[in-house]
Amino acid sequence: MEELTAEQKVFRRKWVVLISAGESALESAIKLAAAYFTGSVGLLADCIHSGVDVAGSIMVWIGVRVAPQKTKRFPFGLYKIENLMALVIGFAILYGAYEILQIFFGGETELPQNIPLGMSAVLLGMALDFFWGRFEAKSGRLLNSPGIEASGNHTLTDVYSSSLVLVGLAGAWFGYNLDRWAALFIALFVAKIGLEILWDNLKTLLDISLPPQRLAEFSALAAATEGVREVKGIRGRDAGSFRFLYVDIGVKAFQLDEAHRIADRVEAALKERDPAIDSVFVSFDHALPQQVRLAAPTDATGRTLSPHFGKATHLTVIEYDRLARKVVAQETVPNPYVEDEKHRGIHLAERIMEKGVDSVCCREDVRDKGPGLMLRRFGIDVRATGADDLPTLLEDYFHRSTSVY
Repeated sequence: MEELTAEQKVFRRKWVVLISAGESALESAIKLAAAYFTGSVGLLADCIHSGVDVAGSIMVWIGVRVAPQKTKRFPFGLYKIENLMALVIGFAILYGAYEILQIFFGGETELPQNIPLGMSAVLLGMALDFFWGRFEAKSGRLLNSPGIEASGNHTLTDVYSSSLVLVGLAGAWFGYNLDRWAALFIALFVAKIGLEILWDNLKTLLDISLPPQRLAEFSALAAATEGVREVKGIRGRDAGSFRFLYVDIGVKAFQLDEAHRIADRVEAALKERDPAIDSVFVSFDHALPQQVRLAAPTDATGRTLSPHFGKATHLTVIEYDRLARKVVAQETVPNPYVEDEKHRGIHLAERIMEKGVDSVCCREDVRDKGPGLMLRRFGIDVRATGADDLPTLLEDYFHRSTSVY
């Protein structure tokens, strides 16, 4: 799909609907003049239809200009004003249909005169509606504006209603009074469009949920974000041109500030995927299990912490009860990569991940090194300590070590 630059979006949001109002006003004037010179009730009905479009376009223009404005009393903006304006359009369209029906039920009418003039006016109006309606509806989709898209789609439907007027005038040319019946079909057509616009925007005003497939897409994106354990729930709603999301996640974080950073990453990822998202409200649970699996580079005894990560002779893996602050199980295994000339730290980090470790602590600073960055990327807590021996560290693991990220 075509994408607009920020400047193009601003320009179209400001002017596309106002230009549409001008187009509808010009078309309405042409049809009114043609209706006067031909006496066609179908043309008069179509003129009323175009006149309603003028008022509707002006209302939508007001809506899209006011909607993004945020105030102290309206901190989320006046987003739903577009939908309110679209409702006004819907009611105006229904009123237009009522006026056309009044013409139909008013009784038999005379055959139109000056048929070529009337047909020329209708064909000109159809051409204007077709080309401008397509542009306006496409602009509404690109801007994610229901008001602009509704206005454009309505302009496109004018082509079909005008074709009925064309049929009525052609019938009058051959002596058949189809003009009055064309007015009836236009009224029914217009009423259908008005009811659809009312229903679509009422659903938004009542906070209808985003479609399940879109929520599933957002949920998958959040789940793939670094540090997210699970997506517990996701809800979303439309508000005019904007969307709001409410995401509940479980995060893998040993410190509160890291949990907040994960939540920020989720928000940024969702907004990058869908620019129509105005706000993402992320709630998270970063409670850790009582027993966590720890790993530390040590010597063969499993008691002395190695001053190196990849060069450590052994790796000690511990099942640690963080509430009781005691070791439940402990295993010391040789580091199979200690003699490797290259990437031994990376390989050891991969082995640690295979063992399902939650937190790694070492004396070496691995903050900006490959092993530390890899462990962090996969959601493993990386810590540094000044302690020399493992028993001292395990007396209170989370207080005797510091998260390096």
